[in-house]
Amino acid sequence: MTTVSIRYIVDDVDAAIAFYCGHLGFTERMHPAPTFALLTRGALRLVLSAPGGGPGGGQPMPDGTLPEPGGWNRFSIEVDDLDGTAARLRAGGARFRNDIVTGVGGKQILIEDPAGNPVELFEPTRAEARLDDASDDRSRAEAYQVRPIGWVESTLVDPADAPNQGEQGAPGAWLVINPEVREGIRDLQVGSDILVLTWLHHARRDELATQPGDDPTGPERGVFSTRSPARPNPVGLHRATVVAIEDGRLRVQPLEAINETPLVDIKPVITANER
Repeated sequence: MTTVSIRYIVDDVDAAIAFYCGHLGFTERMHPAPTFALLTRGALRLVLSAPGGGPGGGQPMPDGTLPEPGGWNRFSIEVDDLDGTAARLRAGGARFRNDIVTGVGGKQILIEDPAGNPVELFEPTRAEARLDDASDDRSRAEAYQVRPIGWVESTLVDPADAPNQGEQGAPGAWLVINPEVREGIRDLQVGSDILVLTWLHHARRDELATQPGDDPTGPERGVFSTRSPARPNPVGLHRATVVAIEDGRLRVQPLEAINETPLVDIKPVITANER
């Protein structure tokens, strides 16, 4: 999927992160400096830069002009229930530039981030206006959005170095949980056995048959009868044990997922035979 990258100039990067991640479903991917952050939401990458921050997108122009937030250009986020979404955001203190208006393709409203940059919330009323490919009704009906709950921090950085299964020598790793969903890990304890679901973002999605275990001499099998990472929906399933809990992070071992692998879900191990 192609990623669209948009840069917004914001007065306060931390406040912008809280707004986009807390209210609009974005995930923080990188925040290496107070003047810069990178967020994602599906195929959209949002780069946040503070004016005057540099080197980077916030630094002054050659004539000394500083980039500033605001304006009218914006990106759109499609929502299913615009009235309900707007009411929820208003109750949370969000600022809007207007009331809901109805156009030829749907309804829309402009919300402002903490720096005053507009974001359009859009509810389509015609199939052709949807973000999906309206020419394929079946694909639209069967497409579901998966929002990562965090990511993996690991010493494994190359898929070629990762063992096929955790018990084959995989190291420990941190599961970094996004702030907006950290409440969900409150009852996990050191010693808890969990099933970690990941999105194997480097895996191929066009393979339906493979030789299990990287054995080129073995018989080929359909991927749904294997644990191969290459499959139409590359969801990884890992059994691990929580060995430490620290500041919204879980230290688990073993884990064969590589660094920056997105986390999809965490579930407890219910029975001793669960694998």
